[in-house]
Amino acid sequence: MSSPKSDPADQNRLTLDTQSFREAMSRIAAAVHVVTTDGPGGRMGATVSAACSVSDDPASILICLNRQTRMHGAVLENRRFCLNTLSDDHEEISDAFAGRHNLEMPDRFAKGEWTNLATGCPALDSARLSVDCEVHSVTEMGTHSIIVGTVADLRMTGPGKSLLYVRRGYKSLDT
Repeated sequence: MSSPKSDPADQNRLTLDTQSFREAMSRIAAAVHVVTTDGPGGRMGATVSAACSVSDDPASILICLNRQTRMHGAVLENRRFCLNTLSDDHEEISDAFAGRHNLEMPDRFAKGEWTNLATGCPALDSARLSVDCEVHSVTEMGTHSIIVGTVADLRMTGPGKSLLYVRRGYKSLDT
């Protein structure tokens, strides 16, 4: 089955401003994750979609966090984080850690069962994937920091449906 070809004549040119850029980025489907941390900076979590692998030697991933958030400060102080990739039945957990219900942090963690991995960060027991990391480097870009972590522990389920976010809504995909 072939997909329809995109005709450049059918595409609209947009003014490069914040609103247009956000709309354009909403078209990129992304896995939904909850990043957690624990340590001197506190036990905290936040929903993120900006995460990807960096290298397999050393095993490393990156996450992007807004520098104005408490989560950003906690990860930098704790020097560790765990990336938990959500299943398609985790919309409530995603919403809770995104702050949509104005829950206090302990109430957000009450939405699931958690086990600490090698660094001491909470890993969601029902996550599709949990990648436990120690902070390797931090690079600032605009409003965010790109945080690279070296992998200390890894947990993964078998095949199933993962939660995606695209065009400001949830979707699922067999992974």
